[in-house]
Amino acid sequence: MIRSVSIVRALKRHLRASSLTYRQLADRLGLSESAVKQMFAGGNFSLKRLDRICEVLMLDIAELVDMAVREAPLVEQLDLRLEQELVSDTRLMLVAHCLVNHWSVDEILARYLIDEPALVRFLARLDRMGLIDLLPGNRVRLRLSSSFRWQENGPIERFFRAQVQQEFLRGSFHAAGALQIVKSGYLTSEGQQQVLDRMSAVGDLFDEINRQEQRQPIGRRRGVTMMLATRSWNFTAFADLERKRPTTDAQ
Repeated sequence: MIRSVSIVRALKRHLRASSLTYRQLADRLGLSESAVKQMFAGGNFSLKRLDRICEVLMLDIAELVDMAVREAPLVEQLDLRLEQELVSDTRLMLVAHCLVNHWSVDEILARYLIDEPALVRFLARLDRMGLIDLLPGNRVRLRLSSSFRWQENGPIERFFRAQVQQEFLRGSFHAAGALQIVKSGYLTSEGQQQVLDRMSAVGDLFDEINRQEQRQPIGRRRGVTMMLATRSWNFTAFADLERKRPTTDAQ
């Protein structure tokens, strides 16, 4: 959601870039310099006044809003309350999933049983949550940082473990385009770190290809899930058979 403070900030930057002083702007508006400074300091613009300022700066209001959108900080993480709101509504979560994967509004409407008024309401909620900016004409701009992460053990992660992960792993991995690799061995900490680094690189490759293909029509793309997982772990039935190591009392 683009708030008034973001618009005023963008307006100030454009004013500086235009090399126009507050006094010069005040003269063109027929106001005192102090009145103009007060408007910018408090962000108190009527729509009529904002329109007049944009006219002086030869700037369309839609362009100003677009500038504010581009310059607004990206979202690094949602708070727990917003994550819970997302997982509590399946259709809202579906729309968010589609948008994050660069579906257009028309593609969502064509694929799922969501009518346009309902979809617009979902878009407005996602805008309020900070995941997207809802622009004129129901255009959407994602607000997620490249380093965006869900809350550790938060509602999204718990939902993934309880439902998505289990369903994913129950499926067959023998069809074309599927691959499941399970390895077991004994590694040093250094060897385990090498594996982690390689797995991280594969995850980066997935993200890179996903970005490269986001412009392809959805008819040419299909949902693909890749899960990489590794941790220090031993099967419980085996661990129960391990010989207990003697403890040594401190001297």
